Amino acid sequence: MYIFNRSISANRSQLMEATAAAVEVAAMATKIGGIEVSVFGSVFGTPVNTIAWSSLVESQAQLQEATEKLLGNAEYLAWVDSHGDLFESAANDRLSSVVSTTFTGPKRFYGILAATASAGKVGEAVEFGVRAQQLVSQLSGLESAFAMEVYGAYGSVMWLTGADSMAELDALQQLQMSSAEYQALGVEAGSLFIEGSGANSLIQRIA
Repeated sequence: MYIFNRSISANRSQLMEATAAAVEVAAMATKIGGIEVSVFGSVFGTPVNTIAWSSLVESQAQLQEATEKLLGNAEYLAWVDSHGDLFESAANDRLSSVVSTTFTGPKRFYGILAATASAGKVGEAVEFGVRAQQLVSQLSGLESAFAMEVYGAYGSVMWLTGADSMAELDALQQLQMSSAEYQALGVEAGSLFIEGSGANSLIQRIA
């Protein structure tokens, strides 16, 4: 399974209009492409005008098939041409391969921790990543996933933790500060990942 993510910067002077348009085109893409498209907005860790569309796909072939349907649809292409003023940047596409997951359904919030494995330690980093993801789910009771980037910087990975409320995220933060098992993960990670490559962010599902 793969996570496809397309992010873009909304026009800061038309953020509400851009967000509404993002939801509109997501519904259109779902109908035309046959793959459910969700919309996310930034909460912390990335610019507040960041908007992302995301889909779960079984294969790159399935994603390509959906893309070709969109590019061959006059209604979709007309929408893209007529809404360019609502966005400030080119879209950035990312594809991640899901290595391990406990998710059973969508969540309102997703905490994302991204990092890049050190040269020669990708295998060890992946093994650690799965173990860390499973331990966090076990300790917190929250659903989570561990994934590897298919393209981009080699060795890039990410952990996703889902929550339905900020209260659940508060509880997770307290766990991270107080759990010896969790803190031991941080010590172990030091030798497996490039120093300074770690980055935390929080996104919220809009539609």
